Amino acid sequence: MHVMRNPGLAEIFLVNPRRSPDVLARLADYRLRRLVAYAYEHVPLYRERWRAAGVSPRDIRSRADLPLLPMVDKDAIVDAGAEAWSSERPARGLIEMRTSGTSGRAIHVVRTIREIRVMRRAILRHYHQLGMMPWNDTVTVASGWLKAKGAFIGRVAHTRHIEPDMPLDEQVAILAAFRPVAIVGQTGALYLLARELLRRRAPYWMRWVVPTGATLMPEMRQAMRSAFGSDPCDMYGAVEVGPIAWQCSRGSYHVDADRIIVEIVDEDGRPRPPGQPGQVVITNLHSWTMPFIRYRLLDVAACLPDVCGCGCRFPLMGAVRGRINDFLPTPSGELVSPHFFFHLFDDAAHNPVKDWRITQEGPAHLVYEYVPERQFFDPAALARGLDRVRQRFGADCRLEARAVDHLPLTPAGKRRCIVSKLRPEAKPWDEVWIRPLDEAPSVPGGAGNGYGGR
Repeated sequence: MHVMRNPGLAEIFLVNPRRSPDVLARLADYRLRRLVAYAYEHVPLYRERWRAAGVSPRDIRSRADLPLLPMVDKDAIVDAGAEAWSSERPARGLIEMRTSGTSGRAIHVVRTIREIRVMRRAILRHYHQLGMMPWNDTVTVASGWLKAKGAFIGRVAHTRHIEPDMPLDEQVAILAAFRPVAIVGQTGALYLLARELLRRRAPYWMRWVVPTGATLMPEMRQAMRSAFGSDPCDMYGAVEVGPIAWQCSRGSYHVDADRIIVEIVDEDGRPRPPGQPGQVVITNLHSWTMPFIRYRLLDVAACLPDVCGCGCRFPLMGAVRGRINDFLPTPSGELVSPHFFFHLFDDAAHNPVKDWRITQEGPAHLVYEYVPERQFFDPAALARGLDRVRQRFGADCRLEARAVDHLPLTPAGKRRCIVSKLRPEAKPWDEVWIRPLDEAPSVPGGAGNGYGGR
């Protein structure tokens, strides 16, 4: 891989979020033109695809021209292999990171230290926008590799590290001993910790709660709000491209516009109108060692035309409504939103399960694994929730329910609730943008789930 030697100050320093949208647009277009020209010259993966599509760098003058370029995804990158990238690669100074593989095959992402630092600055900018400072006592809940990489930062700043698979008793003990005012980490791990605090009737108040790494479902948000006393400020990102968008204190998702171009498109890569959900496609303007240009993430979201009152001028997008692989098809071909499964027990006085995972083994075969909530387990509530699944998926679908003692995290330390073993092309994806995405069981009265209500 050939690494750009002198990217210039414009490629290193990030823009003040209050800068004019026109300034951001001109900067993004300038960086895009340079990146496309570089990728066409040095990266065979893109050069071959763009030539086949009849597109050259001179055709791409601004973000509006991006739909001329074909999209790429994980399968395309993995299938292309190492020969898809330039053989000119420095012997030292590269850092390799691996995606979790939960949405398909894993990618080994290679970056320079400089590129890593740009992503870190973007994260720190998000914290600063929220009012967090390095001297604020903070707990980070993330995989062990982050602890090793951030050991120096942990000594300078006031931080403690919790690994997601650490027993909940130990996690609660760290909170009690360290007494942090902020908690940052993987969404699923924060959710389980929040539920444990609520189960013990011992909420721990935080000033800042920043989940990242997975879709923040409404049930997760409510549990964190009830357990930590603050509304979570979500950070949306991916290992391949770094932070993509982050929530401000007013709840708006601001796109990291000086680093990232976000497109919301249909299955053929055509732009969706503002407010209309579609697939998230990303171009990372700072990724030169391993460029990601029109990279399809398989997430579902929408661009928003609104202006946020927080003062940040970065463009807005809606909350991610789930990964495409989280939308499970019924035997009749309808798609069921992931939100459906997070609301199965809204009519129960207490949620009967402590943790759960649903796996679609085949088009008409579901397996629901659950860890019973020992203190509040209600077999009748569990049965009613499973009946809703059977009704939603139809009589032709077989549903197995299995009680387990523990559901392991992924190798990346993530909590994965919905697993599809179907290939994406086997699903009727067009319906993702036709059917309502926020479908949930119809519950008379909406009694809540016993963890702070709704």
